[in-house]
Amino acid sequence: MRIMWGTTALACCAGAVDLLTFKELGGAFAGIITGNVVTAASGQLTAALTAVGGFGAGAYAWVVTFRDRRTFGLIAELVLLVVVAIGWIGTGTHPDLSGRLVLLALAGIAMGGQSAMMLGLEPDTTYMTGVLTTSLRDLATGRRDTFTAALRQIGALVVGAALTAWLLVAARPFAPVLAVMLLISAIFLLPRTRPDGS
Repeated sequence: MRIMWGTTALACCAGAVDLLTFKELGGAFAGIITGNVVTAASGQLTAALTAVGGFGAGAYAWVVTFRDRRTFGLIAELVLLVVVAIGWIGTGTHPDLSGRLVLLALAGIAMGGQSAMMLGLEPDTTYMTGVLTTSLRDLATGRRDTFTAALRQIGALVVGAALTAWLLVAARPFAPVLAVMLLISAIFLLPRTRPDGS
């Protein structure tokens, strides 16, 4: 049960971070590589490359640095998201171009790190296309458990994005704080190491 709520909190966190970066930090997603390839083709090349580069660097660095120490990896992600929140508030919630790119890169590194730390723990927290595809395959072949988990994860992603959108209107300085709070809850809910021991 704790793993279920922990991965749900991380999916909600991913939705919150992606909404903030897409809407406010240059039109790119911190954790959706496919979406960034499309946004790059539509003219958001600098932001898309920044996000993809950050994500890749984070995924690689987290695997090399933290390996099976999930809690330490998530704490490192937390540090980056706190820096993003401080940077957001410190710029009066309206960073200039260089500030947006720095915050986007940090968010991308954090999401890459989260993705790397969650490998081997189902359901996924950032890759919703794969979650939906796998669950529909399983549903078609008689397995219903992954379909329910997929709906929960996708719903959590939407909730995180929707709450961040609301915070951008109602309490703009606190928009990135939601992701921080969700990540803190996940850290306490999830096991300290990856189940595959790798």
